[in-house]
Amino acid sequence: MDMTRIRDHMVEHQLTRRGIDDRSVIEAMRTVPREKFVAPGFEDFAYEDAPLSIGDGQTISQPFIVALMLEKAGLKAGDKALEVGTGSGYASALMSRIVRQVYSIERHERLALQARDRFETLGYHNIEVRVGDGSKGWPDAAPFDAIVVSAAAPEVPSALKEQLNLGGRLIIPVGRGQEQRLKRVTRTGPAAFEEDDLGGVVFVPLIGEDAWTAAHPMYTATVPSPGTFAAGPGSQPRVQGAGMETTYRLPALPEGVLDHTEFQQRFWALQRLSWIMFTLLLAICLLGLLGRGGPFSRQTLMLSDRSVDFPVISRWNAPEDMTVNFLASSEDRVFTIDAAFLRTFSVQGIDPPQKATFARDGRIGYVFAADPAEPTQIVFRLQTQQPGARRATIGLGEEVRTQSTFIFP
Repeated sequence: MDMTRIRDHMVEHQLTRRGIDDRSVIEAMRTVPREKFVAPGFEDFAYEDAPLSIGDGQTISQPFIVALMLEKAGLKAGDKALEVGTGSGYASALMSRIVRQVYSIERHERLALQARDRFETLGYHNIEVRVGDGSKGWPDAAPFDAIVVSAAAPEVPSALKEQLNLGGRLIIPVGRGQEQRLKRVTRTGPAAFEEDDLGGVVFVPLIGEDAWTAAHPMYTATVPSPGTFAAGPGSQPRVQGAGMETTYRLPALPEGVLDHTEFQQRFWALQRLSWIMFTLLLAICLLGLLGRGGPFSRQTLMLSDRSVDFPVISRWNAPEDMTVNFLASSEDRVFTIDAAFLRTFSVQGIDPPQKATFARDGRIGYVFAADPAEPTQIVFRLQTQQPGARRATIGLGEEVRTQSTFIFP
């Protein structure tokens, strides 16, 4: 897979078309291999427009959010910068391609050590990593020209504000749950600061003395998951009575008589396999006749006050649309789908674009702005990726549905 081409596609479609125009940020996003900073097995999803889990309850933010935060931080070549919440190390790596020196602090030792190893492997030698309380910053290395915080605090920690240089910029998510706002704090004097609101976001909580505590509900609460989810592929059915079979031996055949039992078993097994293959081939041909847009190629999932028009029969490597309909509401609308769905389809675009995205419990979530005046229709433009039968778990608010789909070659 040509990651350079995919990286360029990400920059063009996810960044520049959304208004990211800082040349140093764009060049860093083209240069740093994001696939090196995701969990093993997720390399193919590294450039999706969504966050990904990296373990320990942490995520690597979607590329657009990372680029937005770095652009709003106003990074310059001679700056000294601090990142709070190293995570996988991706944001620190990007910053290191722009500024003179990066200091990065992470409370999870495993993640910090992994990030340090990645920096060494990639030859990014202007990054220092420390394990500690990010809400307290890094006083020994202060002051900083820019501080980027990759987790949400209940309010802007005073320690981070005090570690800003005169004219320094602090980018930090503030708030809880889906009420978070991305803030930019600029130091304009010894005790004077200006604050700008950059919009709504969803980040994991910042844990520390000047932020949330590990026992705080913001950190410990889990998302309710109504409905039943299909078991994973590794789950095995319980077998009762194992080891209690009785073996009976057949009597020996008379001398000179050939035993054709093994041949017959192989013959019937081959015949059954042939019938199965013929049936599958016939089914594929029938599905091919129905095709995309045929009478049975789509299904509308009806929920209490919303619906999803979902493709259930598709052609491999063909475009598809999934339409989500919301009634008028004064609250932001949340649509979730399991990450395995992205192995079947890739999201090429969303119209209108989402307000924020997040990853939680193996599912990708999209947050859309409220519209109390009229219903909202969201169109996901998809591209089929893998032929075969697949299942997708879809969530709208607190309601969950499981839908099957089939992509034929």
